[in-house]
Amino acid sequence: MAWRDVMSHHNSRCCGCCCCYSCNQRQLLAVILIFTIAMGAPHSDPSAANYPAPVTTHGFFATRNNTKVTAQKGGTALLPCTVLSQTSALVSWVRRRDFQLLTVGLSTYSSDERFLVEHIRHMGHWALRIKTVRDEDQGLYECQLSVHPVQSVFVELKVVEAVADIVGAPDLHIDEGSTLRLECKLKRATEYPEYVFW
Repeated sequence: MAWRDVMSHHNSRCCGCCCCYSCNQRQLLAVILIFTIAMGAPHSDPSAANYPAPVTTHGFFATRNNTKVTAQKGGTALLPCTVLSQTSALVSWVRRRDFQLLTVGLSTYSSDERFLVEHIRHMGHWALRIKTVRDEDQGLYECQLSVHPVQSVFVELKVVEAVADIVGAPDLHIDEGSTLRLECKLKRATEYPEYVFW
């Protein structure tokens, strides 16, 4: 039925009372609703239906998804995972490279004793600590919360090697009898060195 036919049909039944204005409003809203359903919502992208909806972790984790952590070779890496949910759900860590289950709750399931959970009670912190970091530790790790459906955040670990450089090396030229000052700079270090040898 065309819009003018709808209004003509309604006006033919109008009694002239004060409620006709509100009746017209309801009729107009009904027609707009039918038009919207038939034409689709404005500014919608038809191609968006081809992509799956992203999994949201809002309300479960304080840690941002795809957090990046850098640790030096031989040092200690601390991968953060802070859970906001106050449920009794278990927190697990999985290494995505080989889908190795590393920890569940406070228990370590890996035979590699370098992996352990650092948990702060009542604060929701479930960080994964990796001691004596190796090159092969680099990659993606997943912190899972055992709710339905399973919620998770990913943390990427980058392993670097700290090196020491003498400023101005390899050749330093000074006058005889003058004072020599050598400056050593530590690069790509993520921890303070326990000692420095000259």
